[in-house]
Amino acid sequence: MAAGAARADGDPASDVLYTQWVFTPFGAGIPKEVSRRLDDVVQRARADGYPIKVAIIGSPPDLGTAYVLWRKPQPYARFLGQELVFLYKQRLLVVMPNGYGIYWYQHDTTAERRTLAALPPASSASTVDLVDRGVTAVARLASSAGHPVPVPPRVGVSEPSGGGSRLMDRVIIGVAAAAFIVLVILVPTLLRRRIRTTP
Repeated sequence: MAAGAARADGDPASDVLYTQWVFTPFGAGIPKEVSRRLDDVVQRARADGYPIKVAIIGSPPDLGTAYVLWRKPQPYARFLGQELVFLYKQRLLVVMPNGYGIYWYQHDTTAERRTLAALPPASSASTVDLVDRGVTAVARLASSAGHPVPVPPRVGVSEPSGGGSRLMDRVIIGVAAAAFIVLVILVPTLLRRRIRTTP
């Protein structure tokens, strides 16, 4: 569904989740490898008998007119689940920066809430981090319900090479600073001393 069409409704996630299994914020620039990882774990859980839809909510605009439910993942999960109930009555997971919400039409979700309460919230407001948390949450929920689903490995992690680049940059800067000190301070000082000692 086009982003414009979804935004025209009060709640963008409801439009998308009517026909899809995952909602991620429009225009968030999520790498395909990251979103594919969430799709993968959702489909694995579904194939193993644990259907669950996921809404990743990274900021108030992702809620449309339901923005008052920002940072209220459990109330929003109920709100969104009731919007979908005519076409979908299975589990629904909401991931926000401050935690998780779970809804299952006419079912007690105490066990699911307990599982989610043991998981840490996102470490930042990064949408990529929220998607990663969603992957872990789906796998943990499915496994806790007797449908073991492995967490797909992360891909495209570039921190080590980036760290090496930053270290090299610091080394170059340090060498340049040392050379500057030699040229500006030590060399003139040595020249003055040589002039004074010359007969």
